[in-house]
Amino acid sequence: MVRAEIDTGVIRHNLLKLRARIPESSSLMAVVKEDAYGHGLVKTARAGADVVEWFGVASLAEGRALRRAGLKHHMFVMLPPVGRALRDTIREGFHFPVADLQMLHEIPALARQAGRPAQVHLEVDTGMGRFGLLPEEAQQALEKFPGEPWIELAGIYSHLSSAHSPAQDDVAFTRAQVWRFRQLLRDWSLEGEGVRWRHMANSAAALAFHEGSAPPLNMVRAGIALYGYPDVACNPPLEVTPAARVWTHVAAVRSLPKGWPVGYERSFVTQGPARTAILTAGYGDGLQPGMGKVTIRAESAPLVGKLGMDTAAVDVTEVGGVRRGDRALLFGPETEVLTPRVCPLLVPVLRWARRRWVGCPQ
Repeated sequence: MVRAEIDTGVIRHNLLKLRARIPESSSLMAVVKEDAYGHGLVKTARAGADVVEWFGVASLAEGRALRRAGLKHHMFVMLPPVGRALRDTIREGFHFPVADLQMLHEIPALARQAGRPAQVHLEVDTGMGRFGLLPEEAQQALEKFPGEPWIELAGIYSHLSSAHSPAQDDVAFTRAQVWRFRQLLRDWSLEGEGVRWRHMANSAAALAFHEGSAPPLNMVRAGIALYGYPDVACNPPLEVTPAARVWTHVAAVRSLPKGWPVGYERSFVTQGPARTAILTAGYGDGLQPGMGKVTIRAESAPLVGKLGMDTAAVDVTEVGGVRRGDRALLFGPETEVLTPRVCPLLVPVLRWARRRWVGCPQ
């Protein structure tokens, strides 16, 4: 069983640090999709409600949950809705992206059914290759928007694929994406009042690529950084704090001889006399092999063998005094195990964890 303690006061503090790093002219969107990366949708949103203007959610259901919680912010449904969900997203006034040309053709009829114009953000694909329209397709769409009463072009944006990577080719590709999008805004005369919201920067770009959030761009979509993982090496560094501390328990401590297999398929065999701690959590609790290590008694210890559904083995040969009942910290402020490169691993773990919130703003 996995247990988590989540400090929503830390989330708010991280958001304030992000706010201080972005241009004063920019609005800030807190990305709370997928249950706020597992941290808890409503509690996380409430923690940052006085710091941000927007919330980014995964679905209509998440947007509705925030509305029921009394939050009146702009809501951006980040995954393009399909069918009835698209109609209801329009009816309830949520903003959403254009996924492809087919979706663009669907919107007017559904907006008429909904009885109000759709609040559309046109995504221009500058190199992500997922949702959106290629630049030439986007230009054709922009030419049609003025004559379409059921579509309100509320925003235009693009999505960076590699802003989190320090590799030189990725840095060059990110700068090229940003340059291309800014050039398109100039070519299409959308640098001023042509469209209200113009955005491109995620957490990494907001910290490391000033041009990704500088005017005429006027919104930043902040995700993983607000949960305490800056996602990129930047200068000066953004000193954010992980908001979640997640642990499980040691259910057994075994002394094994040399040459003894541990776990399914014998993927790990002891190289000498060894001690292993068996944890009460496995892939059914969201653990993944990429986590690599845990912290027991303030010392780092490697996961070994293949994960079970509800068990994991840790080599504690070099960790003194480990006993049944000890806590095994999976990630949190006390551990350096979870680096920005693998921080998405926390999402499935937190989804399954029995969560306790502390520091909740009143």
